[in-house]
Amino acid sequence: MQRFIKSPKLFVSLALMFSALLLSACGNEQYGAGVDPDAPRVSVQDIFLQPQLMDQKVTVQGKVYTQCESDGCWFVLQDDTAQIYVDLSTHNFELPSMPGRQVQATGTVTNYQNNMLLIAEGVETI
Repeated sequence: MQRFIKSPKLFVSLALMFSALLLSACGNEQYGAGVDPDAPRVSVQDIFLQPQLMDQKVTVQGKVYTQCESDGCWFVLQDDTAQIYVDLSTHNFELPSMPGRQVQATGTVTNYQNNMLLIAEGVETI
């Protein structure tokens, strides 16, 4: 080791840079376009109780309750108030298997066959 790194300062600098790189890799994972910081944050229950949210872009936060097992093209998000189906396929992105993970999703509230759902543009882990 002494032959490779002749300066202890260089060794410490390299170790600090490597540590910083590892810590930056532990951030939030982003899928699709990610979360829109300008979209209003609402609870899942708000989506069902506030008709003015129809066709509006919102962000919801909760855990992945269940999800598509074949290719991660949808999931059910659950917060403290309710559950909602989140479609990922419309914007052509997928999530790896992450049941129980905390996520936030931005998308458009819509109604399909009398069921409220969120057409997600982006998802991030928390």
